[in-house]
Amino acid sequence: MGVKQKFSIFSKNANMYLVAISFFYISMGSFNMLQGIYLKELNIEESFLGIILSFKTFAIAFASIPCAMIVNKIGRKRGILITMSLVPLLTILQGAIPNKYIILFISVLQGAVQGFLMVSEGPFFMDNSNPKNRIKLFSYSFADNVFSTMFGYFVFGQLSNTLSSHFGVLFGLKYGIIISGIIGLVSCVFILFIKDNKTHVSTQKYFLKKVKILCLKPYPRKFIIYNLLVGFGAGLVVPYFNIYLKYKVSASTSQIGIIMALAQGAMGIGGLITPSMTNKFGRIKTIMICQSISIPFLMLIALPPNLYIVATALLFRNALMNMAGPVISSLSMELIDDDERSIYSSLNSISNNLSRAISALVAGYIMENLPHGYELPYFITAITYLVSTIYFYKSFSIVDSKKFLQKNVESNTVTSK
Repeated sequence: MGVKQKFSIFSKNANMYLVAISFFYISMGSFNMLQGIYLKELNIEESFLGIILSFKTFAIAFASIPCAMIVNKIGRKRGILITMSLVPLLTILQGAIPNKYIILFISVLQGAVQGFLMVSEGPFFMDNSNPKNRIKLFSYSFADNVFSTMFGYFVFGQLSNTLSSHFGVLFGLKYGIIISGIIGLVSCVFILFIKDNKTHVSTQKYFLKKVKILCLKPYPRKFIIYNLLVGFGAGLVVPYFNIYLKYKVSASTSQIGIIMALAQGAMGIGGLITPSMTNKFGRIKTIMICQSISIPFLMLIALPPNLYIVATALLFRNALMNMAGPVISSLSMELIDDDERSIYSSLNSISNNLSRAISALVAGYIMENLPHGYELPYFITAITYLVSTIYFYKSFSIVDSKKFLQKNVESNTVTSK
């Protein structure tokens, strides 16, 4: 099956979105790779870097409910457009203004507007897919995300080195960030071609009532707790991968770009393999297999200060821990009613990003103040991931059972009448 045939199974809206996020995540990938190193070159200490990263993530969390309320009124297309226009503009500003307090303020704004995309994407996919192509759409979007991020890592790692040789390290990083923001703005063009399929209008009172009801339902609550655990573990290490490679393993910016690009590439390939794995093992077993095997590789990153071993471990850890992401996203959307999906997405964003923000702050302090501070967060994350994996299995193991699937089919048949 050719590329054109593969994408012809999706709607025009879905295809336009897949093209748009290519440019958006090239921009985000390159910015995320360069930001920490740029801030360190500005002589900003690890603890303040932790504040910047955590406050940005706090903003994503706290803005999620207001973003979901706004998206319910203005539509998912406009919610996505807000993120894809303002995030790149704020990226450009962070490269242009070297003051650490202004960067902190801009990062908070950037985090807040990212909330619009987080609460819009899952419901948008459900609106623009059907049961036959849904897992594929989530998987292709995931792969698009990671391969675009990979491209951003690789190209801007090289570009930053080239610019640094002409303008110095600091200005090379600065111009790299500004260029990455400009590329991100291209995504807006493709979003403009999307047509909203559904409009969800609700009052603030109705919305808050739905939040309360949703929190009492077992499956949404269990997904939120699971994402809180995973978010805490991820916040300890993921924002600092580039810092660890640069200042612990002594990798150059170019090497960091290549390593993180390869890690993203492995994650993208994993995302494309996921639909086949779910057909063979089922959704829950696929998630358990991937996440369990990733934990030893996570710990291996922190053990030897060897560039090649760390790079290989990072590659496998990224692929295995994240490749089940599309399955989890699709599963959560299926188990939650249509009119509650934006609300769930916002609550899920709050739990995941709030815990990430706290752990990013903790990790910044650990790295600066404790012995073996660069390695310790990896072992804490390994324990957190193990707990979250066991919790997920105990919470959702019934979902792939024949009895559960039959019950869902009968429920859907009654509803369709």
